[in-house]
Amino acid sequence: MKKLYQPIMINKLELKNRIVMSPCGINNTVDGCMTDQDVAFYRRRARGGVGLIVVANLQWDKVRYNPGSGAHIIEKRTLPSLKRVTDAIHEEGGKVFAQLLHQGRYAVRAKYQGEQAVAPSAVPSRYTHMEMPRELTVEEIHQFVEWQAEAAANALEAGFDGIEIETNSGYLYGQFFSPLTNLRTDEYGGDIHGRTRFLIETLTAVRKVIGPDVPLTIRIGGNDFVPGSCNSDDIADICELVDKTGLIDGFSVTGGWHEASVPLVTMELPHGTYAYLGKGIKARVHVPVMMGNRMNIPKAEELVERGDIDMAVMGRPLFADPELPNKAMAGRPDLIRPCIGCNAGCLDAGLKGIPAGCISNPEANRETQYMDAEGRLPTEVKSENPMKILVIGAGPSGMEFARVASLRGHKVTVWEKRGRTLGLTLLAATPPRRYDIRYIGQWQERVCREQGVEFVLNKTATVENILAAVKEEGYDRVVLACGSEALTPMFPVEEGANVVQAWDVLEGNAEVGKQVVVIGGGAVGVETAEYIGEIGTLTADELRFMMIFDAEPHDKIKYLLNHGSKKVSVVEMQPKLATDINPGCRWSIMMRVRQLGIDIYKSSKVTAIKRDGVVIENEKGESFIPADTMVLAMGARPNNAMLEALRAAGVTADTIGDATEVGKIPDAVGAGYRLAAKL
Repeated sequence: MKKLYQPIMINKLELKNRIVMSPCGINNTVDGCMTDQDVAFYRRRARGGVGLIVVANLQWDKVRYNPGSGAHIIEKRTLPSLKRVTDAIHEEGGKVFAQLLHQGRYAVRAKYQGEQAVAPSAVPSRYTHMEMPRELTVEEIHQFVEWQAEAAANALEAGFDGIEIETNSGYLYGQFFSPLTNLRTDEYGGDIHGRTRFLIETLTAVRKVIGPDVPLTIRIGGNDFVPGSCNSDDIADICELVDKTGLIDGFSVTGGWHEASVPLVTMELPHGTYAYLGKGIKARVHVPVMMGNRMNIPKAEELVERGDIDMAVMGRPLFADPELPNKAMAGRPDLIRPCIGCNAGCLDAGLKGIPAGCISNPEANRETQYMDAEGRLPTEVKSENPMKILVIGAGPSGMEFARVASLRGHKVTVWEKRGRTLGLTLLAATPPRRYDIRYIGQWQERVCREQGVEFVLNKTATVENILAAVKEEGYDRVVLACGSEALTPMFPVEEGANVVQAWDVLEGNAEVGKQVVVIGGGAVGVETAEYIGEIGTLTADELRFMMIFDAEPHDKIKYLLNHGSKKVSVVEMQPKLATDINPGCRWSIMMRVRQLGIDIYKSSKVTAIKRDGVVIENEKGESFIPADTMVLAMGARPNNAMLEALRAAGVTADTIGDATEVGKIPDAVGAGYRLAAKL
């Protein structure tokens, strides 16, 4: 058995394996109390086999708290709701820690009872749009220590097995650690001893309350990734200092602050990239080190087996698939529903203050919405009326429908006009560093085939052959998951102009010249522009070679990374580009667009396409952009022309996904799930 799946001790507590569910804000609390949905969410993850669950964002400040983003553990009235969560986890064989949180200067006044944020020093943050925090007094710091000790005692009363102190992501303790945000001249500032004094005083007080045998850990960012703040060496020094106190039993290491200058959790980040941070800390301390940040099972197995870390921490992967540990331990990692690092359903939801979810798992944090009276999900219950169903289209909506319908006992066949599955998601996965998007469809196809779904590729559906199949094969229902069709321009196009669709460029069915104008600055347009702009830049292998052998100076290598072979422009009618890309990914994509030198024309309307370029009109008047290729990314419309004809012929037929309304991957997956769940 691989080491990842072997037991480990944290102080006197034995964990059945070394997979930890990281603290994740799921945003279900009401008036500071956990809800039925919290219980259902954590029960499913514990049942899935995870060794330890860390419940996030337990707030202990008696003055400043957000009633909707985490339980208020300092009040006795909330403890019964927390006990229901810990009981559910224990009943399913798991262990659970309480994570004590204070956001410090990250607490937005409007969300925290109207109270001004407090911090080590009055240094504002871009994360809160430069709201000014107030500097904590020494007396308040002492009070904070007492409140956390009280919160730890409450956590044990609520059934938690251990305590985790949150110092990561730029929250309160990280603000004390950092010379960028801690400008104090008293005993809580200055050198490393002053900047860690608050934490050590808290650990001392908490340890006194919980006793010597209850696990006490801290979660820490291995590098702030903020200029002027703590780097990886600084954090390793802090961990070594804290370890020498003998007060704690483990470190849970993650990436940087919310203000970090590099991507931390998006799909650009290769799995396990920041594992070097955990490895560096493990070399300096004597207690177990857990490491997270864009982790998956293959990388976790590798890192733990090699001894770089002791335990692997995963959050979003367990949103995507609560059965991840059980599937991995059973030797079937291929059946694990993948997390693609998109942030669209989880992190972005948290930033909006709405319940988190997962774009590829409609059940995630929606369990009570779908469970029956016996606590079973639709995927766990066979239909009372099994049918033979024909699905048209093997994109995310069609395959999700097929997956769920086959689980419910229906016999499903899928026709797909292409020689492959995945639909338009393959094109969404083609731009640079977006490859992981295809993992959703690949997983859907694998599990569908495992469940007996039949795929017929290179089969173009028509009303006539569908009707023939219904008659000859006895299909009871037809589900149209045909996707969408690209829109064409309404403005004049000069004969001989090289005009292509963005989808054809991404599919590899259209070539572009040296000067390219992309018409449309939504997600498709911007990502197509990025894809074209990357042509001719250094590949990963070329970069590795140059770095190892110092083939060129750093500035030259940077230039080669950012300058390709094409001159690319994007024209968009709206004042902002890519508004349909979720915020958790948009910032890094737009950063790359700027690095590549792509010209942006916002609030601009194309009035004509010529053979040698594009005529645009904006507040400055009319202008001309020279180009030899014009790429259309002007949106799409549902492809549902067959629906009424089939219904008129007496066929029971439905549309799902883009065939109903053009949307995003979670819309498509959700539509497929919901229809299948009802049948």
